[in-house]
Amino acid sequence: MSDPLDALFFPSRIGVIGLSKRPGTWGRRLVEVLQAGGYEGEIYAVEPREPDPELPTIGDLAGEGHLLDLLVVAVPADSAVSVVERARRGGVRAVVLFTAGFAETGDQGRELQEQLRTAAGDMPLLGPNCLGVVSKPAAADVTPSAYVERPAPPPGPLAIVTQSGAMGFVLAALLNQRGAAFSYYASVGNEACLRLTDIGAYLLERPDVRVLGLYVEQVRDPAALAGLGRRAAELGKRVVVLKSGVSKAGGRATLSHTAAVAGDPLHFRALCRDSGIVMAEDDETFADLMTTMQRPVALPPRPRFAVLSMSGGAGAVIADRLTALGAEVPQLGPYTRAAVEALDLSGIAASDNPIDLGGQFYRNTESFGQLLDRLDEDPVLDGIICYFTFGDQFPEVYRQLAVKVADLETPAWLVWACPPDGAPSGTPSGVVHASIAGLMRALPAVMRVPAPDPVDEGAATAAKAAAARVVSQLPCRPGVVTEVLASRLLAELGVPYVETADLETAAVAHPRPCEGRPYVVKIDSPDAPHRAQLGLVRLEVPGEDLTEAAAELLKRAAELGLRDAQTVVQPQLAHRGELAVGAVRDPQYGPAVVVGPGGDRAEDAGAARHVIRIPARPGAVQQVAAMLAAEYPGLEPAAMCEVLSLVCEFIAQAPTVAELDINPLLIGLDGSPVAVDSLLVLATERPADPA
Repeated sequence: MSDPLDALFFPSRIGVIGLSKRPGTWGRRLVEVLQAGGYEGEIYAVEPREPDPELPTIGDLAGEGHLLDLLVVAVPADSAVSVVERARRGGVRAVVLFTAGFAETGDQGRELQEQLRTAAGDMPLLGPNCLGVVSKPAAADVTPSAYVERPAPPPGPLAIVTQSGAMGFVLAALLNQRGAAFSYYASVGNEACLRLTDIGAYLLERPDVRVLGLYVEQVRDPAALAGLGRRAAELGKRVVVLKSGVSKAGGRATLSHTAAVAGDPLHFRALCRDSGIVMAEDDETFADLMTTMQRPVALPPRPRFAVLSMSGGAGAVIADRLTALGAEVPQLGPYTRAAVEALDLSGIAASDNPIDLGGQFYRNTESFGQLLDRLDEDPVLDGIICYFTFGDQFPEVYRQLAVKVADLETPAWLVWACPPDGAPSGTPSGVVHASIAGLMRALPAVMRVPAPDPVDEGAATAAKAAAARVVSQLPCRPGVVTEVLASRLLAELGVPYVETADLETAAVAHPRPCEGRPYVVKIDSPDAPHRAQLGLVRLEVPGEDLTEAAAELLKRAAELGLRDAQTVVQPQLAHRGELAVGAVRDPQYGPAVVVGPGGDRAEDAGAARHVIRIPARPGAVQQVAAMLAAEYPGLEPAAMCEVLSLVCEFIAQAPTVAELDINPLLIGLDGSPVAVDSLLVLATERPADPA
């Protein structure tokens, strides 16, 4: 065995410790599952209390452990540490530990799990609190789960690694419903030694794995997870992830609006996007993605489809859904249309795209095959989708058509709606879908992302220089940098910023404020990062009332006991929308810039936001600016891209900036962004960037 994890997935000799004669116990159950599944290797009873006449025995684990590739441990938690330690000393190559009662139970369990990790040393250990491993190529069902006894389609180029054993088998069952099945499965449990990313990295290198599916509850190593996505891209493979869990951001003490909302889901989504990992929103989508991506299909960013259906209504629905995905359903070219009309297709209702075949097309399947051939030859088309229903009287006809669809050079799929029970069984993997929705959930994953625009090297060089200048001007002391200084720093960086001054400076610069022009007056103090919530901001202040408004706010600040309070005056700008641009340094994921709604919606947990991880990958800033322009009508994407580029470069060069808030960043009437409020939070020392 060349890789240490080969002992987990290709064991020739498996030992079971904790084997009881009582039916239903995990050890006994495992032996029954292995034997029923056709495992051809040797199975040993290890240190059994009573001899098992059907199994050879290893009486001394420390002395005879070298005979085993894999030891499966099904003993109580308080005995497991000793067993693992003796297994390592005895030369066992790998261990699967089913036993629960470790870190998931609390402090005492965590201490026991640390002892377990020490006992294992460099011996691969899966678990504890896991459901084991399934390796179809080795016929090794090293699990007590009843799932493996169910009939399943032939194994495909799929692997599943899961932090929840039960959820992993649920996902596997959903694959089976779609005519797909995994070749490898691993439940990592508490990940005392082997982590989800360790198993995933091993399986990605397997030549018989094309798609790796992950179920994640806790991201223990973001950098390793991102590495899986990048390695998959290098190998021409794919990674799909379904993640559960909610944000813990609300439990952290933060000063900026951005830090208050930048929780785990936002960072995780950005990590997946940047590393090429496809996120599934739910279990059904996970199964649709895995099923579809097991075929090596790559569509252009705006693919052009031909749609064929036995229902004009279904064809229209498919066309609408494709358009919503950014795809096209173009009119057929003259040559293709003439070729279609020349075919003997019984009852065809419409020969344009979508093509309405009518309900009797199956009477001449040879002509339908010729139709597919004509479409396959059309260089304008990137994909073909067929829609059939029922088929109770002629399921074999549909199965043959599915084979024809799979053999086309042009990527093609068949939606077989409401088929007879079991009828799609045996159809080519990844071709047949049970619903329009299922196929549409998966198609975006096989559509290539548009290539980013070339980087403006001159602008990038200027941004680096500006960021370096501003970083050199940052205060040395940690704490809050209020707007009086933050506005100057951001303006020096190149971020458009409204004219901002304290009241005395404003009076000197504008001794006679413009009549009819409204102003904003606010208190500036390190003790009031959220001054609007404290009633320390006045809007629509006429120029002649600035002094009075400032006096009222200073009085309020004194009542609150705020340090270093002063008034800030800005002209109030007309605008068409508000954004918030900020930055955080997450202890797990590292630095990131977060963009979303601003003003009083800055902490709206349900609002859409976008994350740019630092350092920004090529094209990330342009992509986010384009999405913002689509979400906020009138926003000028090039100007927004420039602001985001400057902020990203600043955060990349300023490791002591723990938080940044520009809120709001107004969308001016001409579409250009302009900052009207800001703060910085400086850390005591440079934080680590884990990802």
